Amino acid sequence: MSSIVLGVGNGKALFTGTSVAPDEDLVRFADPTDSIINAFDLSVLRGDGIFEATTVWRGFPVSLENHLRRLAQSAKLMNMPEPNIPAMTRAVELVIDQYDDPEPGPMLRIIVSRGLDPDTGVGRSADRTPTIFIFLDAKGTLHSLEPITMASMTRGYPSDITARAPWLLNGAKTLSYAFNCAVHRECARRGVGDAILHTEDGYTMECPNSSIVARYGGDFVTPDPRIGILNGTSQREMFAWALQEGHKAVYRKLPIAELREADSLYMTHGGWVIPISEIDGRALVVDTAQIQAVNDAIHSGRTHDDALGIGPTGDYE
Repeated sequence: MSSIVLGVGNGKALFTGTSVAPDEDLVRFADPTDSIINAFDLSVLRGDGIFEATTVWRGFPVSLENHLRRLAQSAKLMNMPEPNIPAMTRAVELVIDQYDDPEPGPMLRIIVSRGLDPDTGVGRSADRTPTIFIFLDAKGTLHSLEPITMASMTRGYPSDITARAPWLLNGAKTLSYAFNCAVHRECARRGVGDAILHTEDGYTMECPNSSIVARYGGDFVTPDPRIGILNGTSQREMFAWALQEGHKAVYRKLPIAELREADSLYMTHGGWVIPISEIDGRALVVDTAQIQAVNDAIHSGRTHDDALGIGPTGDYE
């Protein structure tokens, strides 16, 4: 039984042009327990690369198109080659085809490194082909719909930093996760499930590896990603659900003080919407039936097409 499927992508086929190579030229499969990464790869030496992650629910990769669009945007911000989206889509399909575990929602990850470090002797003589791994994992930590507690923490810079310092790569989903891991260790020290980050001047950003959505009455609000955060894929799926249900969905600068006063809060990532039961010690309403309904809509593909067209509009204020 294939509970963990590891595919090694062909960098030239997945990052060159728009044509799709034969299946056998897109990805090769490897034993997940084998050591297959080169010690001179920039993902190892520098954490220099990008990635995407989502759930494959009963064979359906949730938000895959939006994930691959965001991968392309991350590549652009990182001055990496542009991914071949049709070829990458087919490579993901080939990995999914190898999976046969009864677990309905394994995690899918697409990991892209810049390749071998040209400042090393090994990398200097190599080409600049990206290193790519695509894997499905049913045996690692999977998503839970159990409500989580949350604490707010400062990100340590003001809300205009992305415009002033684009080299910080805010809004790119990079492999450099040392900061994110440090935040989660702080959460463990405080005894909370996760953190919501905010700017020094008091505006809500995102969680270390997820987006945040607040509900005020019938309005669903999320921070405008142009503040320098990821454009959430699962958040857009939730917005699609909200609009289909007759609610209002809004992107805007959201003061952290206002977030703390929301009627309900939701953490969205990896193809899931997870309820938040408490923020900074304040209890929140959790509607279990609603949480199940929105996740069912996302996993059935009902929200997929609408989510592709959702995003902030107008001038950023």
